[in-house]
Amino acid sequence: MKIRKKITIWISGAALLSTIVFSSIIFWELSEEPFKLIDEENQHMAKTLAERIRAARGVMDGLNLDDMPYDPDHYWIMAKDGAGRILYSSKLTEFTDLTLSTKKARYLIERQIPRSQIWLQQDNNGDVMFRVTVFRENTGDQFMEIRIGKPVEDLEEELIELGIHIGASLFLCATGIVILSHVLAGRILRPISTIINQSREISDRYLDKRIPLGKNRDELYELSVALNTMIDRIQHSFNRQREFIGNASHELKSPITLMMLAQEDVLMSENLSPSAEKSMIKQLETSRRMSHLVKNLLDLSRMEQQETLHTDQLDLSELIDRVFDDYTDVLAEKEIRIQNQIRSALPVMGDSEKLFRLFVNLIDNAIRYNLPAGGEIKIKGTKSKTGVCVEILNSGSKIPEQDIPRLFEQFYRVEKSRSQALGGSGLGLAIARKIVILHNGRIEISNGPDQMIQTTVWLPGNRYPEQT
Repeated sequence: MKIRKKITIWISGAALLSTIVFSSIIFWELSEEPFKLIDEENQHMAKTLAERIRAARGVMDGLNLDDMPYDPDHYWIMAKDGAGRILYSSKLTEFTDLTLSTKKARYLIERQIPRSQIWLQQDNNGDVMFRVTVFRENTGDQFMEIRIGKPVEDLEEELIELGIHIGASLFLCATGIVILSHVLAGRILRPISTIINQSREISDRYLDKRIPLGKNRDELYELSVALNTMIDRIQHSFNRQREFIGNASHELKSPITLMMLAQEDVLMSENLSPSAEKSMIKQLETSRRMSHLVKNLLDLSRMEQQETLHTDQLDLSELIDRVFDDYTDVLAEKEIRIQNQIRSALPVMGDSEKLFRLFVNLIDNAIRYNLPAGGEIKIKGTKSKTGVCVEILNSGSKIPEQDIPRLFEQFYRVEKSRSQALGGSGLGLAIARKIVILHNGRIEISNGPDQMIQTTVWLPGNRYPEQT
């Protein structure tokens, strides 16, 4: 789960929880306050009725209900003495009984009273909600219990409507909170997104770029400073490494050349014994491999330091034909069959010298690691609106799957002993990959069909590659 979703969930959850708790408290207070007023009203009625009953000495015919706070006929009232004798009952007691065995001083109770009997603002089913208050008084010589119930069906409907409105408001608030949280999370993470995008652009080719520092000296500012400092150290290390490879390769080139010349002069001598001549030939082959390795190191170092292309319109099919012409003798000597299936032009914008070197390395690699005898190389080319794709397939031993991701690493060899015997330096594919990257292309090696090893190169079409 992305951080933005996590922040959205946490902010929304906290805000919704706070809103639900606050709304519940408000709803509770709004619903309790009317009942408190009704309880006070019932209590006042009960006290007044108790005084009138005491004044009438328990005789119902002598009760004077004039000047009561409210009309008793609008209430369900039942007054009893300690013996259970009814001292007073209102008109509503004829339609229902609100007495419960509970000893609660106040409670809500719902009863069904048909509208045809009396109108108490019943709902469609004839149900009426009553708020009942129990008043008990013991004056020493007399015990009295008065139950007063007030119809609150209209209040119940108002509370239900209030609950629906609060629920709808909560839904709208929840929707707004989620949207706002998502936007807020995006704004919080926007500097981090900028850092991520800038970090993706910074590679071994663009180590001179830095993450822009924000105006606020907050934690993100400190993170950007720390990353820029780290990139400074990496760039310094890369530059030192490139300089070392270039300088070391350049310094080694002259001594190796002199050593090869000396060995060739010795081989031209007629006084060498067969064993000495054989030993000198081995030394000369080793020197030539060292010279080839130094040359590759110089080429790789030069490309990494300069990273410039001299682009021009060229045809890859013609360039590949030139490469095969240079390898005609080698292919004939190793008895390798060539199937060039490119039938049309493959136009690209690129550096002809570097692309020539790219296919020299790839075809040389296909020849070196082909079958000892009766090998085969197939080459295919296709073009599209976006670019050109070239496939080189050669017969040979299958590449272990775990080695395929590392084939383009410098000095990496799948079979160390066999690679050394074939004269490989371990830099050919690394140089090829560097050339393809300079042209904004892609290169892949995989085990192809029919026991073939497949190398695929994709290069942009007529678009100029990015230059540095």
